[in-house]
This record gives sequence, C-alpha cells and structure tokens, in this order.
Amino acid sequence: MSTPLNTTTTRATGRAFVAAIIGSILAWVATKVGKFNTGTFATLTPVISGLYYTVVNALEKKYPKFGWLLGTLPQPKAKPVVTPPAPAKAKSAPKA
Repeated sequence: MSTPLNTTTTRATGRAFVAAIIGSILAWVATKVGKFNTGTFATLTPVISGLYYTVVNALEKKYPKFGWLLGTLPQPKAKPVVTPPAPAKAKSAPKA
C-alpha cells in the first residue's frame, strides 16, 4: 500500500524535519561564533529548532507565503466549483 506524498502527516513530518535541520545549523553557527562547547550545541539544537518552527509557523498563519521557510509551499487555493443550473422542465402540452 503506497502513501501519497501530499498527506497531512507527510507534510507535518517534513516541516518538522526542516525545522530540525535549520535549528541544528543555527546551533552549530552559534557554538562556532560564541566558542561554546559541544554540550551547549546539544542544548541549543532542540531549543533553536523549536523556536524556529514556532516563529515560522506563526508567520505563515499571518502571511502564507512564508511556508517555504519550513520546506513546503502554501497550499494552493481551491477555485470555487461552479455548478451549472438545472435544466428547465419541459412544459407539458395542455390537455384538451
């Protein structure tokens, strides 16, 4: 059984994974710039990842175009479905 790639679960997992990668990179940069030890890196990674996800998610709710910062584009807006009007009933011939 195959799972479609655009499911809610897949998108949520991908977004969390992107936040973890970005958080790791930012924590690594912080340890190099601040000359921290590896214990600090281990502490900063989940904190920065969580903050990154929270901030970008809040931005995305207000400005949907920020969704790409979590690795996905915003959902396309569905076009309204136009239903054609029902055909008119044929008039019956008057009874004589």
